[in-house]
Amino acid sequence: MTWHPALIIAFLTGLIASGHISTNIYAPSLPSMVEFFGTDAASVQMTISIYMASFAAGQLIYGPLSDRFGRRSVLLGGLAIFVITTVMIIVAPSIVLSVDLVIWGRGLQALGACSGPVVARAIMRDLYSREETAKVMAYIALAMGLAPAFAPVLGGYLEVWFDWRASFGVVLVFAVAVFLVALKMPETNKHRATNAAERPITLITNYGMLLKSRAYWGFVSVGSLVFGGMFAFMVGAPFVVIEVLGYSPSSYGWLSVSGIAGYVAGSWVSSRISDRVGVDRMVPIGVTLVGAGGVVFLVLGVLGFLSIYSLFGPLALMAFGMAIIFPSTLAGSVSVFPRIAGAASALYGFIQMLTAAVTISIVGLLTDGTHMPMVWVVSVVMIGAFVVAMIGGPGRGKRHPAPIPGE
Repeated sequence: MTWHPALIIAFLTGLIASGHISTNIYAPSLPSMVEFFGTDAASVQMTISIYMASFAAGQLIYGPLSDRFGRRSVLLGGLAIFVITTVMIIVAPSIVLSVDLVIWGRGLQALGACSGPVVARAIMRDLYSREETAKVMAYIALAMGLAPAFAPVLGGYLEVWFDWRASFGVVLVFAVAVFLVALKMPETNKHRATNAAERPITLITNYGMLLKSRAYWGFVSVGSLVFGGMFAFMVGAPFVVIEVLGYSPSSYGWLSVSGIAGYVAGSWVSSRISDRVGVDRMVPIGVTLVGAGGVVFLVLGVLGFLSIYSLFGPLALMAFGMAIIFPSTLAGSVSVFPRIAGAASALYGFIQMLTAAVTISIVGLLTDGTHMPMVWVVSVVMIGAFVVAMIGGPGRGKRHPAPIPGE
């Protein structure tokens, strides 16, 4: 790749953000969407959970395709789908006022949006070593923390000034911009010719090899549980803050900055020490902070404390730990078998997003008008990540397998 290193990081940041921005920016609009469509909270929350499930499944397609045919062509196809379906989501309610159309549109949107993160993670492994990948990912997380910090703020004001569709208008502009930059992207897959010579079934069976790897599972299980807990909070918090505590959508957007601030701080720490401490030792550090935040969150909830401080205080601590965990679990997972980094990235993303879809659905099913369903789900998942990491997560024993032929 002939691009300047800073431009590479900026581009990778945009690719990863392209898959997640449409879940973040319209969070303040979730309660008002219930009224807009004349439906219930569970149906509106389904627009996020189906996005997660579809996002997860789509990555399983893009990963092997990018290993076989190259990163660039696969990425461009996925981003094109992302742009077209975002337009459909914005236009559909003007034709038929049905939340079901938005739900299915979100599922299709995710099939395109997921190409960004899965290909970006594979590109990182194409260009960098295991420890360098963790450091670069920490820098990307630091940069990404700033945009998501203000996405809910912007979404809150767009909800007040217009309605939920304005947030998707911003998503559309972002998707088009990333697509135009991707047109200039050179190919980074050094193993494309080798992989293309293999039978198509081989690239699929690579998933089986990854699933049998204890080293791979050590990274993926911890990263996925923490990711699921984060999204459980993101879906449940707007209803608690806006409907139970009585804050406005724009106020919720500003309150969510506390979590992003913790994430940015954790990303900064990770970018400074990850190459010296090492991937295997970074994960236990981060998961300890996440587990501690989950315990505090649960204790405050069970004791009946409910305020913006009991919600967003523990969130900041958990977000700090997340920022330390995510770069290392990603770097570790795609480094187990470097030649099939696309498949490893796709499976990592699939399990991660599927976990998020499950936790979001559980929060929706348990909704009872209080904050406790969200508290229980978030706390149990975060504490569970700590337990998994301590029992058999990254760094627990010598489990890194020999490389597959050709690596």
